[in-house]
Formats: sequence, structure tokens, C-alpha cells
Amino acid sequence: MSVPMKRVARVVISGEWFTVQSGTFEIEELELVDDEGNPAHGPLDLYAYRFISDNRDEYYGPMSALELIKLKDAI
Repeated sequence: MSVPMKRVARVVISGEWFTVQSGTFEIEELELVDDEGNPAHGPLDLYAYRFISDNRDEYYGPMSALELIKLKDAI
């Protein structure tokens, strides 16, 4: 099954729905950095979601935390 990331409209994380600002949902390798941009740890081999909510908050977290993805209608 393929999920078109540009169509992600809402997600459930820890039982709570979050609205995703159109086109902001991404998947990235998870890495925490210090103030200078240097990695704060060794490789985690973990992927994370990233998106901006409808109230302009930025969210990151492990892919395993996503419980449900709602897509907006295809045009």
C-alpha cells in the first residue's frame, strides 16, 4: 500500500487527532542536534514524521507513533 504524503490531512498520535497543514508531512531520519547543528548521539537508525499543524506548531516523532493517517480527497 502506498500513501501519497502530499495528501496527508490528519494523523492520530497517542489517540489524539492532529490536522496537518497541506503539503507539510515528511519522513526524515531522526537525529537530535546541539546548538551548533552537531549530532547529539550516534546513528539511531530510526525514521520520524515531521509536519506543521493547522495552528503552525511543528511536530516530529517516530513513525511507530503514528496510529492512523487520513488523506484529503484526490483532486
